[in-house]
Amino acid sequence: MNIHFFPRDRQFWLYHCSALAVGLFVTLGMAVLWGYMVKYQIATSLAWVPIYTLAALGFRWLFLRHAGQTVPMGRLIAFAVIYSAVAGLAIALLLQLTVMPFFWAKFLAKYQSMGRTLTYGEYLFMNLQSEGVVNQMFVLVWSFIYISVTTTRRAKATELFNLRLQNNLKDAQLASLSNQLNPHFLFNSLNNIRFMIHENAQRADDMIIAFSEILRYSLESSTQGKVCLGHEVAIIEKYIAIVRAQLEERLRFRIAIGHDLHEALVPPMVLQMLVENAIKHGLEQLHAGGTLTVEAARHGDELVFKVCNDMPATSEPRDGMGIGLRNIAQRLALLYGERASLAIANTANRFSATLTLPLERGL
Repeated sequence: MNIHFFPRDRQFWLYHCSALAVGLFVTLGMAVLWGYMVKYQIATSLAWVPIYTLAALGFRWLFLRHAGQTVPMGRLIAFAVIYSAVAGLAIALLLQLTVMPFFWAKFLAKYQSMGRTLTYGEYLFMNLQSEGVVNQMFVLVWSFIYISVTTTRRAKATELFNLRLQNNLKDAQLASLSNQLNPHFLFNSLNNIRFMIHENAQRADDMIIAFSEILRYSLESSTQGKVCLGHEVAIIEKYIAIVRAQLEERLRFRIAIGHDLHEALVPPMVLQMLVENAIKHGLEQLHAGGTLTVEAARHGDELVFKVCNDMPATSEPRDGMGIGLRNIAQRLALLYGERASLAIANTANRFSATLTLPLERGL
C-alpha cells in the first residue's frame, strides 16, 4: 500500500486544522492579555504550527508504515511515549533555533535589568526543559487520539466487512436451498404434462402455459427474499391444475386463505413446496385419492399456515423431515431466525405441516 506522508483525506485536515486553530487562538489571546513579549509569543505560536504538524504526521507515517493496527496495544503505547518525548524536544529545539535569534537581544536586556547574566546556551537548555515537556504532551495526546480513531475506524470497517460477508453467505445459502427445491417440482410437472399430451391436446396446452407461468415466477422470485401471499396462492392453484391431470378425481383440494392476507409477505415457493411434498409423499400413494387442504390465519403478529393431507393407513409415521421440509426450515432460519418455525404432526393416516411466520405486509 502506498502511504503518503501528507494525508489526502480532507476530513483529517479539517479536524487537525480546527484543533490547531482553537489552540492558536487561545495561546495568542493569553499572550495579548498578559502583555509579556507579545511579538515573541505570536512568532513562536505561528512557527510552532507547521513544526508540530510535521511531528504529528511523522507519527502517523510510522504508524501506518509499520502496520500499527496489528501491533499489541502495550507496545504501541510505549512507542507513542518514546516518540512524543523525542518529538517534544525536537520541536522545542527547532523553535528556539528559528525564533529566538530575532528576540535574544530583548531577552538579554531583560535579564541584565534583573541583575542576571545568562548565555544563549544556558537559556536554550532551560527552555528545552520546560517547553520540551509541554510539546511532548501535545504530541502524546495527538498520538493517542490518532490511535483511538484509527483503531475504531478499523474495527467498524472490519465489522462492516464481516456483515457483508455474512449477508453474501446468507444469500448464497438461500439460493442454494431454493435450487435444491426446484428439480422435484420441474420433474413432476413435466411428467404430468407428458401424460396428458396424447389424451387431451388442449388440456396439455393449458398445462404447458400454466407450467411456463410457474417457471417464470420461480425464476423471478428467486432474486427476492419475500413475495406477496396472493402471488403464492395463484402459483399453488396453477400447480394443482397441472397435478390434476395425473390424479384427476383422486385429488380433493381445498384452500382457505382470506383475501385480507394476500398482501402479507412470505418466502417465495415455500407454500408450493409444502403442497408438492403433501402430494408426492401422501396423495400419490393413495389409490382412492385423498384430501389436501391449505389454510392460513392471523394470530396476533403471526401468520400461521397449515397444510394437511391424507396418507396411506398402512404407512408408518415419519420420525422427521425429508429433504424438502429440512430445506424449508433452513430457509426460514436464514430469513427470520427464531421468529419463524415449521412443525409437523404425523398420524397413521394424516400428515400436517404448520408454518408460522411473523406477519409482514408489502408496501
